[in-house]
Amino acid sequence: MSETPPVVRDRPKVVFEPGGYARFAGTPVPPAQRVRTLVGVFARDQWRSVKSKLFGALFVLPALVMAVVVVVRAKLDISGIAVPHADQAKWIMQLLHYLGNINAGFLLLGVATQVAPLIARDGHQGALLLYFSRPVLRSHYLLARVGAAWLSGLVLLAGPALLLILIMLSQYGLQPGGCPFEGALGALWWMALVVGQVATSAAVALVTAVAGLAAGVVVRNPSSAPLAFGGTILASIAGSWVLQAAWGKETAARAVDLHRGLLSLWDLLAFPLDPDHPPATAAVTAGGGILLWITVGAGAWWLLQRYLHNPPLGKGRA
Repeated sequence: MSETPPVVRDRPKVVFEPGGYARFAGTPVPPAQRVRTLVGVFARDQWRSVKSKLFGALFVLPALVMAVVVVVRAKLDISGIAVPHADQAKWIMQLLHYLGNINAGFLLLGVATQVAPLIARDGHQGALLLYFSRPVLRSHYLLARVGAAWLSGLVLLAGPALLLILIMLSQYGLQPGGCPFEGALGALWWMALVVGQVATSAAVALVTAVAGLAAGVVVRNPSSAPLAFGGTILASIAGSWVLQAAWGKETAARAVDLHRGLLSLWDLLAFPLDPDHPPATAAVTAGGGILLWITVGAGAWWLLQRYLHNPPLGKGRA
């Protein structure tokens, strides 16, 4: 009785040709799978240190504090002591607004310290040549670096917001007092908050990740990259103050403030159904700041591509 031969899975195949040259003769890995693999490697590398894990906990703390406030406020609402029910929907959106502002500030600090040095460090250590000597294209590497930083920022921003919304929903139900809609539309109002928080977190995490990585490319020194990114944010804030004092037009002067532009982007996407901030009004008010971040993001992407087109050999290499 003959035994069934074991099933041998496809393995990388190398064919040796005359002269000692080796040629890959197996099935190449799809480009999308290569990018996903690199994203996983880079994301794990970002969260490997204890300092990065402790910093990530900072994003959850404001949500937990606000969750306690929500529970206490809900109990007081039942007793009729707190703010009237007609203001509950507005109050819920205000809490999410405060959480977004706090965590957006934390994100800028995290991008400066954790994300900005990454590509500069690979170039400084000569790791880019190692990546590109393998079947990793420059576009794959760039997409993976940006994707890992974007994914981390998305989780840090959207995770606490969704946790707070879940606790609010458990306390107030599908239709809080003051909700602009009733019945099924009231449920859609909650869903709009969820979609708005996720969309805003995705947009904010993307533009800050690209700008942060580009800051390290400009200085080409991983130790100076946090100062380059943080200094750019602070310089834009200082420039806005100077313009306000010299020009006298506060709204126009704020258009150069990168931090305020980031918050404007947050307000525009996160609260599409807020009756106090109609989408059209928010778009006009935030137009300058959003346009500034779009310009910064496009310029940063161009700088990253140009840097990777001719990467440095690394420290100590000619």
